[in-house]
Amino acid sequence: MTDLFRAYFDPNKHAQEIPVDRIVSDDKVDEAYVDKMKNDVPDPTEMRAIVVIKHPKEDMYSVLDGHHRLRIHRDTGCDTIRAAIVDDYIGLGFHLTKLGAFQPTPAFTKYIRVPLKRWMGQMEMFLRDPRGELRKQPPVPEGEACDPPEENPPDEE
Repeated sequence: MTDLFRAYFDPNKHAQEIPVDRIVSDDKVDEAYVDKMKNDVPDPTEMRAIVVIKHPKEDMYSVLDGHHRLRIHRDTGCDTIRAAIVDDYIGLGFHLTKLGAFQPTPAFTKYIRVPLKRWMGQMEMFLRDPRGELRKQPPVPEGEACDPPEENPPDEE
């Protein structure tokens, strides 16, 4: 087990296999995002580890981060999933997580979390390579329109 910050920042480092049937979670997932993740990473065992909080007395876990990944594991019939386990000494965190208190709505994930993660990745690339010499332009995600180049750009003064 590990603490919350280590689990969130590097879940793979602290992950261990736990049974999928011992995990409780709400079902607030964006179905289109689940489908996209299935296409991006066809083998669920290759996905980033989820973060769970352990019940203080029972062999049960509740998802803090990774609802979409858990859904994919369940859909594909996996018996176990890699998870970083956060200890919960009194049970309050487990109870609130089980109720979905920390799970954003699918709309929040789609319109806030995903674009923010994409932007953070682009900022990291920029900080590593400010002149853009080592990278190519990222492709426009499928289904999103890009602005066509102007045919007659305005003259610079």
